[in-house]
Amino acid sequence: MTSGLAEQIRPAEAVESLPGSMGRAPRVRRISLPAGLLRWLLAGLTVILATAVLAGLGWGFTVTAAPVSVSVDGMAVEVLTHQHTVGDLLAEMQIVLAAEDHVTPALDAPLAENSAIVIQRARPVIVHGDSRQRLIRTHATTVAGLFVEAGISVGPHDQLTLAGDPATVDAALPPFALDGGRNLPGVPAVYPWRGTEVAPVEIGLRRAVPLTVEGAGLDGTLWTIASTVGEALNQAGVVVYEGDLVTPGQGEPVVAGQHILVERSLPVSLLTRSGELRTRTRRDTVADLLAEQGMVLTGLDRIEPPLETPLEAGIQVHVTRVERRFEVQEDVTKYVSVWEPDYELEIDNSRLDQEGVNGITRYRYQVTLEDGEPITSTLQDVWLAQEPITKVLKYGTNIVLRDLETDDGPVTYWRKVRMFATAYTPSTSGTSPDSPWYGRTRIGLQAGYGVVAVDPGVVRLGSRVYVPGYGVAIAGDTGGGVVGRWIDLGYDDGTARHWSRCVDVYMVGEPPPSYLIRYRLPNTPQVSCLR
Repeated sequence: MTSGLAEQIRPAEAVESLPGSMGRAPRVRRISLPAGLLRWLLAGLTVILATAVLAGLGWGFTVTAAPVSVSVDGMAVEVLTHQHTVGDLLAEMQIVLAAEDHVTPALDAPLAENSAIVIQRARPVIVHGDSRQRLIRTHATTVAGLFVEAGISVGPHDQLTLAGDPATVDAALPPFALDGGRNLPGVPAVYPWRGTEVAPVEIGLRRAVPLTVEGAGLDGTLWTIASTVGEALNQAGVVVYEGDLVTPGQGEPVVAGQHILVERSLPVSLLTRSGELRTRTRRDTVADLLAEQGMVLTGLDRIEPPLETPLEAGIQVHVTRVERRFEVQEDVTKYVSVWEPDYELEIDNSRLDQEGVNGITRYRYQVTLEDGEPITSTLQDVWLAQEPITKVLKYGTNIVLRDLETDDGPVTYWRKVRMFATAYTPSTSGTSPDSPWYGRTRIGLQAGYGVVAVDPGVVRLGSRVYVPGYGVAIAGDTGGGVVGRWIDLGYDDGTARHWSRCVDVYMVGEPPPSYLIRYRLPNTPQVSCLR
């Protein structure tokens, strides 16, 4: 099609006068336009023509339309319309009305230029009551006016709530309010009330019913809106205690004309060894109260006041639990340990000959307790349940001579004792050089190498011993710190070596008479190598 138009529109022809051609016929020159430019010119011409047509139509519609003001819930707009009645205009504007909404003028009223249409939508009210929910649309401004319109009657004891808060029948309805909607000023055909709804108001109505209450201090008829007996008593300020009896029960539904009986309980205190229990009861006597609390009595228990005492408000019942029982106590006699010689067992060895057993004496008492505390204790019997048995230990007394090879040649010993060894010299013995006995030992020997200090209760003074690493020596000295299995090796001044270890000490030569031998040696000092 474009190519066809190009063919119909011929290119302009140009007349060109050539130099020297005066008086001659003009020479024609063709000018060619691009096809794309031609298409653009044609499209622009089409748009201009269409705009002109539409503008003419719009001008004509506007000139012939009538201006009208439309207001919905106080939100007004100006519109142009060719409609003839109010109802036709509202249908054109898609305004849907409820039957209760107010429209001025009427829907069938004719429209005239500058007419004003006012619409006031009815307020939706939701009434909860009489076991149902009703939606009412109204223009009333008070609860009373609304109820008159709806034919709802309210008694003097009925309860009303308005928007969840307590109210009276004369209460005013809340100010008119809208929910939702969007107002877009300056945007044509968008009405400010578009999408809005009148906010609903909720009214609660609870009907009161008459009751009669006996035994709770209430006179006359009790009107209540409660749904249960317990709730009705609570709303009336009646305190129901744990021991009270309510008939019908507190969980039963309320019925108009119902008779409620409240049987009051008495406040009492029950004192036991566990403490004070404050409770309420409808029983008649102390015995009934204890049975109600599930307390089982024994023949020795004391009850104050007595079981047959009638109960009254504030009474204190004291229960003292009395019991008698037997208790057995034991007196333990520690067994005795003795050592006895064993002539076949080698010296410095021991064995258990008889295990010791403690003696037991038993005492039986009769104890009387009140509330768990002992009051009296009487001795009933005493007997010996177990005789003590002596523990017998045997120590060896048999002496066996043995030979020992040493660096100084063989020696014969009759006893070997593990001892802790140290060293000393005359100058370290604690005796002043000015003392007349400086350098002298306990048995009068010259202190120095070859003389050792011992505990005479372990090594007999004057006897010979052999110490590996030291040699043969005479037990010729003692010391304040040399106690038990301790040996202090003597050295000359300036030649002492350091000793601080455990060694085997051999007692060489012939053994002394048995009455000079200490068969059981002390286990001191408490050095790790001697334990």
